[in-house]
This record gives sequence, structure tokens and C-alpha cells, in this order.
Amino acid sequence: MAAFIGKKEVPVEAAVIRASELLAACRMPLLAGLGADVDGMRAVLRIAAQLGANVDFCRDSGSTQLLRTVIDRGLIFTTPRETRARADVLLMIGPSVARSEAIIDVLEGQPVLSAGDSARRDVLWLSPAANSDELARFDMLVAEAELSGIHGILAMLSAAMRSRPLEATGFGGLYRQDYEEVAGRLITARFGVIAFAPEDLDALAIEALVAFADKLGTSTRVTLLPLITDPGGHTAAMVSTWTTGFPPRLGFGRGYPEFDLWRFDAERLTRSGECDGLLWLSPFAATAPAFKADMPTIALTQPGTTFTRTPDVLIETGLPGADAPTVMFSSRHQALMSTAAATGAPYPTPAAILSMLLQQTETQAA
Repeated sequence: MAAFIGKKEVPVEAAVIRASELLAACRMPLLAGLGADVDGMRAVLRIAAQLGANVDFCRDSGSTQLLRTVIDRGLIFTTPRETRARADVLLMIGPSVARSEAIIDVLEGQPVLSAGDSARRDVLWLSPAANSDELARFDMLVAEAELSGIHGILAMLSAAMRSRPLEATGFGGLYRQDYEEVAGRLITARFGVIAFAPEDLDALAIEALVAFADKLGTSTRVTLLPLITDPGGHTAAMVSTWTTGFPPRLGFGRGYPEFDLWRFDAERLTRSGECDGLLWLSPFAATAPAFKADMPTIALTQPGTTFTRTPDVLIETGLPGADAPTVMFSSRHQALMSTAAATGAPYPTPAAILSMLLQQTETQAA
């Protein structure tokens, strides 16, 4: 691990002091990144409150779309473990579900709590590219649906469930018999689950899916299973929500947390010049900001990160869960999990560095 002020390598303590000086001089600093573990995000929020900074960790489009729906209308969902044990009908929507470890675990199990030891799960998959090798070994009904027409597809399924006449010659890539088959299995489910990956759908499509599940729930038992594939970003959102009452994006400029997906978008803030300093956190990947940041920049990231503009302060960090124990969201279990260090390398974690930075800023403020 190394620390730099400009291109000069320095001790970590010196880099932290310089970072605190840069942040203290900012009128409106921005704390942004690609995610954090629980301790790291707690430290980010403490620094943001201390400095009156803005916070944006919603860089994944899928997480942002899901957050919009949760905020606008709420979301009732289940877990992969409950789905594996109870779901006798599983409807999967979109190609990205095939890349989820969680869905593999579900498909390898049987719904023993729903229909006994001899239970059989009906699996349906609506996807424009439903030919994943990972799922080829599982028995399922595959329909090559066009997700751009998901709103209409859900409306057609609703009509089929009410035995309304259908004129569905190829609509959304599906035909009348496809709609009737999917609708028939869903409406007769004892415990139906609709699984989807947020990155496959926009905010309106997710909202339509929630409304569809709500309507279906008046006739049978059904729930949703969003499959999060951005564990760092989702961990940041969870910690922010239980700490402040809001997910990122946040602003502390008025002395208390405010939430707005547009106002506190990191890319917009840097483009408009509203913020005048950036602390970039990317502990899980050697990734620089995708947006242009012509301002004093402090970067806490993995070794090997390439920046278009050399950060004023760069501190290479250990990897939570590999170099140090951590608590963060698990893509496989779709829940917060504690992980022991795999290597035990003596690298400071992002949380440790941020705590040093917070202590230094508090000292300077006093």
C-alpha cells in the first residue's frame, strides 16, 4: 500500500493531513464512489455531516431505478432462501437474473415448505436472451420477450388472468398461448415469486412490475425478488437509509441530511461547478470517476487505478473482505453478511483511513 501527494509518495499520515486541509478549504465538497462496506459508509456519512458535504454512491443505474420505485411507492419483497423453500412458481424477468448466484441457489432447491418433499417448482423466464449456459441445465419454460415492451406484456398477462380476449400476435415477442400459459401458472401458485435484476428495467418498468404483483396478490400469494448485483452500492444505500432516513444521494449543506436524486448527482454537481472538492472512494475496484472532476481530488482506491488527472491526494486501500474483515451486502444471499479477512494483509481499510481523516478535520475545526 502507498500514499501520494501529487506524484510524490508520502506516509499515510501526511496524506491524511493534506486531504483534511483540502477538504477544509472547500465551500461544498463532494463525497462519491462506487460503494463501501458498512464501516466505510458510516465514516463517509460522519465526514459529510462534519463538512456539510454532498454524498453520491448511486453510480449503478439498476440500484438507482430500484431506489426510485421504493421511494415513490414502496416494495414488498422476499429473500432467496424463502424463495428456494416456498416458491412453487418462479417467474424470472430479464437476462441479468442468469448471472445471479442467488438464483442458482434457488433453482437448485425445492419448495418443500409449500408442497412437501415431492414438490415441483414451475419456472418461467421472460428474457430477450434467455439462453444462458448457467441456467441451461434447469427445466423451465422460456419465452423470448422484448423487455422494451414490458409494460404492455404485464398488461396482457393481467388480461389473460381475467380471461379477457387477447389479440397478442407477437406482441412483446410473445403470443396468445405464451400469455395464457404464464398467466395460468401464476394465478394458480401457492407462493409465487417474480425475480428481476433492476439493471434490466427502467424505473417505470419496475413500478409497473410492482403494480402487477400487487394486483396478482389479490387473487393468490405472490411477492417480488429484486436481485442486487452491486453489493458495494447497495451496502452504502442501506447504511445511509438507516442512519439518515434517506439513501444516497444526499446533501448536508444546510446542517441536516436532504435527499434528491437530481440535485445531488455527482456528475451533475461536477459539471455545473456547484462542488469544489471531491473525495472519491472505490475500495472494491481500481476505478476512477467516470465524470470529469477538475477540482481538488482525494482518492481512496485500489492500487493500479488510472486517473485522467492525477489526484491531489491518493491513498491505496486494503480490500474489505479480503485484506480485512467486513460487513456488507452479499449478492449470493441478498442480505448483509459478515466476512472474515481472507489474507490478513496489513493494509488499512477505507473505514480506517476515513476515520483518521474525520479525526483530523475535527481537530482542525476545533
